[in-house]
Amino acid sequence: MPPQRTYTPTSGGITGPPPRQFPASQGGITGPQPGPSPYYPQAQQPVTGTPIPQATPSQQYGAGTQQQENYSTAGPTPLATAQQAAPVREFKDTGPIRVRRFSPILVIILIIAALVLSGFAVYKTGWLETPLAKVQDFVGSIEPPQWPPFGNKDTTPPGLVNASVSNITSAGAVITWQTDEPSTGQVMICESSGGCTWTELDENLVTDHSVNIADLKPATAYHFTATSTDAASNQGTAEGDFTTSGQPPATPLVISGIKVSNVTGSAGTISWMTDKPGTSQVGYGTTNTYGSTTTLDQQLTTSHTATLSGLSPAITYHFKVISRDSSGIEIASQDQTFTTAGTAPPPSGVGTQIGMAAPDFTLPTLDGKQVSLNELKGKKVMINFWQDVQQSRNELSVMQEVYEKYPRDKLTVLAISWDQTLAITQAVVNSKALTMTIPLDETGEVAAKYNVTQSPVTIFIDSQGIVRYTSYYPSSLKSYTRVESTLNSMQ
Repeated sequence: MPPQRTYTPTSGGITGPPPRQFPASQGGITGPQPGPSPYYPQAQQPVTGTPIPQATPSQQYGAGTQQQENYSTAGPTPLATAQQAAPVREFKDTGPIRVRRFSPILVIILIIAALVLSGFAVYKTGWLETPLAKVQDFVGSIEPPQWPPFGNKDTTPPGLVNASVSNITSAGAVITWQTDEPSTGQVMICESSGGCTWTELDENLVTDHSVNIADLKPATAYHFTATSTDAASNQGTAEGDFTTSGQPPATPLVISGIKVSNVTGSAGTISWMTDKPGTSQVGYGTTNTYGSTTTLDQQLTTSHTATLSGLSPAITYHFKVISRDSSGIEIASQDQTFTTAGTAPPPSGVGTQIGMAAPDFTLPTLDGKQVSLNELKGKKVMINFWQDVQQSRNELSVMQEVYEKYPRDKLTVLAISWDQTLAITQAVVNSKALTMTIPLDETGEVAAKYNVTQSPVTIFIDSQGIVRYTSYYPSSLKSYTRVESTLNSMQ
């Protein structure tokens, strides 16, 4: 701020007005008392809390009245001139400033739009799916009361009387009872061993109840529980016992420990064990249809022995052991094989019988080559005739496993597709991922040589071209272990 300059009257200058003072009695600010200013043509008025209108020179002094104070002849001062020339601004009190507001309708529209957009965003993100599903499940699980919301609820269970069992047989019985009010009916049957079963619920509300019990065991003790439920879900029960008629069920024998011993070129001994005493007999033959049996030994024992005689040398035989308990229940083992000792007799012709030379054939293969049986002499050959049927498809998986695991220089596997089109053959090969050799017998000519009428049929041929084992439908080779056992028995 520039320093204040002071001018004296003698030099024509201007001296600033003395400090003004406002009396405290008028609500002013205390300070120097104001006095008349030599620089303003109008009279000076004390400043109070209420603004005093400013009077013009004519109002103050009267028209034509000259100011009584003379300061200088040098003309009006610059300050006086500026004061007289500046317009006086007047300010009016217009009240509080009004705030500009939005239309209420616009505000409501904006709120609704925001809610709609928020709801749409929540729906699209799936935040409400789980809560809504839980609410829906909860509401759906609520069952309306079966009794009036006011008054006393029925809590008395139905009374069951006259529960009895009739028409008892070795496999069934009839259970009847009455209730003192309409109710449903159901029975639980329990064996003495602890196993229990329920009959199907009879939902009809009646007072006379009858339930048939079936599939029971003969000569067996049972405990029953009859149950009835009324319309108010009150449940009553009645119990009882009964025993079915007849003889107790027989438990079949269990065969174990099958062994083959003392094998020669013409005989062999078969032995086995059973868990209870039984008879002894063996069925045997060059195929799994057997055809021959040993003499039945009717002595009841748990240790069994049977001797096979009149066998041919170097031949693989099939057999099964048979035992029958005191009640006449018979049990037989699974098919077993063994090979007699000695040198194989010379072939007695061409055919599919055990010991005969396998019929020769030449067939095209799926990969565009040719295969001939006579050219495979010197190693074992396993021929499988198959078609697109389930049992054949299952056996093809076993053939493929044998092909992958058995040495190629020891065994050739031929899976012959017979009496079916090339397209069907290719589809099965693709679906089973077969990599073994697939000869094509579309006309069925080779299958006829091997007496094939249904598939699957498997022929085992030794390194000299002699048939050593045959498996015709409905028998099938269900595991690699069984095939391996047969191959190992072929000398």
